[in-house]
Amino acid sequence: MLSIHSDLVSRRHLLTIGGLGLFGLSLSTSGHAKPTASHTAAGFGRARSLIFLYLQGSPSHIDTWDPKPDAPAEYRGEFAPIATTAPGMMLSEVLPRMAHQAHRFTLVRSLGVKPRGLTNHGAAIYMLMTGYDPSNFTPTGLSVPPSREDLPSVGAIVARFRPTDRGAFANVALCGPVREGSVTGVGQFAGILGGAYNPYQMYDDPTQSLRLDSLTLPSDVTLGRLQARIDLRSSLTGQTRFGQADFDGYYRQAFSLLESARAARAFQLDQESVPTREQYGMTKFGQSCLLARRLVERGSRFVQVNWPSGSDTEPAAGPDGSWDTHRNNFPMLRDWRCPVFDRAAAALLDDLAQRGLLDSTLVVAVGEFGRSPRIGAPTTNNVGPGGRDHWPSCYTCLLAGGGVPGGRVYGASDRFGAYPERQPVHPYDLLATLYHALGIDAATEYRDHLNRPRRLVEHGGVIAGLF
Repeated sequence: MLSIHSDLVSRRHLLTIGGLGLFGLSLSTSGHAKPTASHTAAGFGRARSLIFLYLQGSPSHIDTWDPKPDAPAEYRGEFAPIATTAPGMMLSEVLPRMAHQAHRFTLVRSLGVKPRGLTNHGAAIYMLMTGYDPSNFTPTGLSVPPSREDLPSVGAIVARFRPTDRGAFANVALCGPVREGSVTGVGQFAGILGGAYNPYQMYDDPTQSLRLDSLTLPSDVTLGRLQARIDLRSSLTGQTRFGQADFDGYYRQAFSLLESARAARAFQLDQESVPTREQYGMTKFGQSCLLARRLVERGSRFVQVNWPSGSDTEPAAGPDGSWDTHRNNFPMLRDWRCPVFDRAAAALLDDLAQRGLLDSTLVVAVGEFGRSPRIGAPTTNNVGPGGRDHWPSCYTCLLAGGGVPGGRVYGASDRFGAYPERQPVHPYDLLATLYHALGIDAATEYRDHLNRPRRLVEHGGVIAGLF
């Protein structure tokens, strides 16, 4: 059955038309920015789709993307740097497959932010996902449950201002919900834009057969019968009641998804060959990256693949464990986190390129912050032996495709990986750049529920040097 997810991840509102429900749809209604000079700037609109690999919990930038071999041992860590296919770009030895894909991506090594409150995950997640400082979090930056008062997520903005073709999802979330402590869904929903732009959430384990009940009609309902019921409902209720037009939009979108069947086919991973599935790795994250490729191949605009383990989760052995390595950073990254990510992300870039999709698909990989340069330093965040603490002051993100040339490094951190040394970038600059690549003017404004103008990002602008 097709059902509607409301603004909150834990609440399901089931609305039926003779047995058909509607499930968490991102509508493709209008809302374009007025043309400005930025529309002719380099890279504008080069990307048709965006795949956002969100590494919740935050990997250590020094032990992955930005090795510091000349730093003292208590900073540089246990991993050696290795050469890549991009001249002059070194990666950590735990990313050998990504090293072979380096000619396809750019690293921004000067990303940094000062979150509101203490350096907790919640505030940093909200800032990364919405482009705004949280106004309703605790003074220490701890998360509160999502609400209709939240600013919209990046996926919701994309769904609002870059509508998809009929029969395709605009905003999809895969692999696992975003969690920070006991709070689920930080910065993930449409908030004041309205539930029509919430993501379609598929958090079932894609290494197993996925249930597609929500994308198929009941056996006793045909498309013609469903269309007749929708038409009858519209004629009886009219378009004058508050919210009626938006509500009917759910039905139109649901019908288009059922009619085209493209959406359901995207989730049929058994259509992929065994070698292809193994190339991505038979893990939740790996198969979710393969799902992301299948979704953009079928017209989806925004697909967010969340690392399956949330922030503030104790790191443990296994393919789905946390990046939040307050202790045992090196064995966790060497044996589990990096092999899973390295295999899946490298397969995704290579697969997109081989299929001719990378030029039109922007791929981003980033956590909410980095991890502390000094290993095992005693802090208020309970860092243990061999661990690294939260570090929002400087970290790295990866961008590939969608008009961003590969084989380059933008910006630089200092010799310890502690602070940006050249070309500092704020997360809001990153979001403005993603919107720009998708053909959404970063200066666009919309009205909130109090009719106040809101920018897509609180401040900052496009990183022109990436294009």
